[in-house]
Amino acid sequence: MRAKLPEMELFTAWDRAEVELENTKANGIKFYSFHDEGYPERLRNIPDPPAVIYVKGDVAGLHAARCLAVVGTREPTPYGEAVARKSAATAAEAGFTIISGLAHGCDTLGHEGCLDVQGVGVAVMAHGLDKVYPAANRGLASRLLENGGCLVSEYPLGVTPMRTAFAERDRIQSGLSDAVLVIETDVKGGTMHTVRFSRDQGRVLACIDHPSKWKHEDKTKGNQMMIAERWARGIADGLALTQFLSDVENIKSSVAPTPKKINDPQASMGF
Repeated sequence: MRAKLPEMELFTAWDRAEVELENTKANGIKFYSFHDEGYPERLRNIPDPPAVIYVKGDVAGLHAARCLAVVGTREPTPYGEAVARKSAATAAEAGFTIISGLAHGCDTLGHEGCLDVQGVGVAVMAHGLDKVYPAANRGLASRLLENGGCLVSEYPLGVTPMRTAFAERDRIQSGLSDAVLVIETDVKGGTMHTVRFSRDQGRVLACIDHPSKWKHEDKTKGNQMMIAERWARGIADGLALTQFLSDVENIKSSVAPTPKKINDPQASMGF
């Protein structure tokens, strides 16, 4: 037997929803339900799509022809720091919108690399878009918006960061992307949530294959495991990254285009 809400409770809920949406619009934030035309098609096709997404900024990046998630630990090695920024810049130059989570570490550096080459970036947040967390990245969020990017969340205004929300937002990072590039992660790092979601969603998965001198670091153990288990394609240098990006395009179009010319003079020498 189905439970039936009292009519007054339904009216109250409807009124609250209308007020919430009016406040959202007043804050310059757009919103799209799963059934709206503006809802991102990639996200619509994942196993657990959000019922509603809120977007601050230009929505074009959510519908871009090519999207790459760049993710990783909040405490990367010096090698990971350099690679995160360089990899995102290379992908942005190749025409990819860069998706990440605005967290400290690899996320921040991925967004910075995107902005280094005036690329379009999308930051997926684990809270309402009336705030930016971490607060240290408020300036970075503003620069993403100024450069044609956007902030995205499934949470309405006023919702504060919760522990479970960070794992939940990870499915949106991979869901908005054609492929996921992991910079660095431990075997049990938070980044592994995105890895698992990307596999469930059938996304192309790659990770940085570190030089030997860095393989003793805990923050590279997850990468090593993914490569050994053949979950992910290892990316050892700039040439491998450029080929990976080209292959992602091929998978999307099922047409083999002319390989891109590598314009990075250091591509054959690693990152």
